[in-house]
Amino acid sequence: MYRLLNFIQDFYEKEKFQIINFIPVFFGLGICSYFYLDNEPSVIFSFVCFIISLIFSLLTQNKISYVIFLFFSGFLLSQLRTISINIPLLEKEPEKPTAFFATIESCNHTENGLNFIVKNINSPFLLNKLFLTWKGEKAINTGENYMPGDRLSIFAQLSPLRNQAFPEQYDFKKQQYFNGISARGFIFSTPKKVQNYLAVDSVELKIEKFRHKINEKIDSILDKDIASIAKAIITGTKAGISKKLRENFTLSGTAHILAISGLHIGIIGIFIFWISRLLLNLFLQISMFMNVKKIAALISLIGVILYYFISGCSVSALRALIMHSLVIIGIIINRKALTMRSVAIAAMIILILSPEVIMFPSFQLSFSAVIAIVSFYEKHWNFSSYLGMIFNIIATTLVASLATSIFSIFIFNQLTLNSIFANIFAIPLMTFFIMPMSVISLIFLIFDIIFPLKILAYGIKGLINLIEYSSQLPGSLFIMPTPSDFTMCIFIFSGLILSLLHYNVRLLGILGIFIGCVFYYFEERPKIIISPYAKAYGIKVSDELVCCNHCGYFRGIMDTWTKTVGCEKRKNFNSKECRKFVKKSENGKYIIKLNKNTIELSEYPERENKNIIYLDKSKDFTREIYLPSFKEISNKYKKRPWNYYK
Repeated sequence: MYRLLNFIQDFYEKEKFQIINFIPVFFGLGICSYFYLDNEPSVIFSFVCFIISLIFSLLTQNKISYVIFLFFSGFLLSQLRTISINIPLLEKEPEKPTAFFATIESCNHTENGLNFIVKNINSPFLLNKLFLTWKGEKAINTGENYMPGDRLSIFAQLSPLRNQAFPEQYDFKKQQYFNGISARGFIFSTPKKVQNYLAVDSVELKIEKFRHKINEKIDSILDKDIASIAKAIITGTKAGISKKLRENFTLSGTAHILAISGLHIGIIGIFIFWISRLLLNLFLQISMFMNVKKIAALISLIGVILYYFISGCSVSALRALIMHSLVIIGIIINRKALTMRSVAIAAMIILILSPEVIMFPSFQLSFSAVIAIVSFYEKHWNFSSYLGMIFNIIATTLVASLATSIFSIFIFNQLTLNSIFANIFAIPLMTFFIMPMSVISLIFLIFDIIFPLKILAYGIKGLINLIEYSSQLPGSLFIMPTPSDFTMCIFIFSGLILSLLHYNVRLLGILGIFIGCVFYYFEERPKIIISPYAKAYGIKVSDELVCCNHCGYFRGIMDTWTKTVGCEKRKNFNSKECRKFVKKSENGKYIIKLNKNTIELSEYPERENKNIIYLDKSKDFTREIYLPSFKEISNKYKKRPWNYYK
């Protein structure tokens, strides 16, 4: 016992400066606990727990009491944030299309038409914002110039936000709920602008108008694919990227280039700092009597803040902005910014402002990558002094890919192995040409000067060719089954121990990752999915093949479920591949040969008119999941309408 206490004391003395980095971890643990609850807890209960933990931590000043306080702080803040959103959701699809007036918040061109997010809706339904899609030749070739702030007369078929079809599927409804989206819809006819409508231009609306005008100029000057990448890099608008081009970026492991993140913010910040410092040194009076380095740092900070708002204010961009700001402040006050501590501060600021983002891919991918990279270079490794930039790129890509791989598998069911090759060439191209030219092009576009944008197009064209080539290499993409929540917890906490601690105990993180891999490999996963009212079936018959009978809307669910169980191919029951597994009996029932078992699929009876999805195990399958109506959801979960599983 005495040795154990000495070990704990020794461990604390060596790691006390690193433990502060775990503050957002314990805070985030409370947030996750709230969002994973099946039932909405009482606000009084959450508040009482918070007050008790606060008093307990003040009285005892114990490390454990601080952890408990951080946990309940995150728990209570998440609940208050959810209550404050409180947006109305469309309960059921109207029988007929609806005519209504709405104001454009954002408008983006896509491969098939236009996407709108509208607000200030004047309709028979109580709605906050709508996500509207307008597809077809009319949408693609429309002569109307839609701008944020325009008031429109719209005729569309509205529908509720799409529910999570099965537990393993990513819950987009929850994300849309926190984005303020009440429903979605499909526009049938050309939206018409309402004349003589006077709207007050807020700062947010002015920024959206500016972004929209920049996007329009880029579209009018560059070819479609090149323009879509330029918009993604300059204004953060990715809606126009074609499906094929997006798949090429995914297969090559360079999809992070399309999302505004630390790569873009960092390059732009350094470029503005270098240019500003160079120009200031040209003026003798400034360089002799002022600190040029600090002035250039301040100009760099202002430039990065402006770019953050122009690029769409994503979570990853906010994280990078906060870290860049801390580095600039360190330069101004003559102190070196602690990089891992900067990550912790950025995480805490983001979680306090929007605690729900911890459940979304942008936060998970961004922070997992930056924590791993910072930890890697802080501890031992830095090739920049003796092996050159090429090894830095390889090391950074490898570390970031390993750190984000488990989240890519959990969210997208895919793993890319050839990302190192593409990033060796793509990152230098982004660093030394594309991003600097993007800044120059943006500045010149304000004055309607377009030649820098045409120069930028050559770099983007080279990037597209590189991505297309690398996406065709072997090992581009592997489809992986979704790990369980328990396995994900093992991976996440093991990775945090390995990254955030410096003492030898961090090696337990490697052991934890190995244990997580073992659990992941031996996890028992659903073999059969049955649609509502047993109208369609999907059966995983091998490690590569899912057999199903397509049935309308269920076809889209099957596409997702096929990846969730780790299969690449999905075939119809009548196909040649499925005939040896699926047979039809004389009475019309399907007979499935699954491993050594033979299973008969028959129509299940309706139960109180509720939709039923069966996710059945290969042995004794009886697990049932009920999807109640919105009214039942509201009554049961109060402010948690995205959570509808019993």
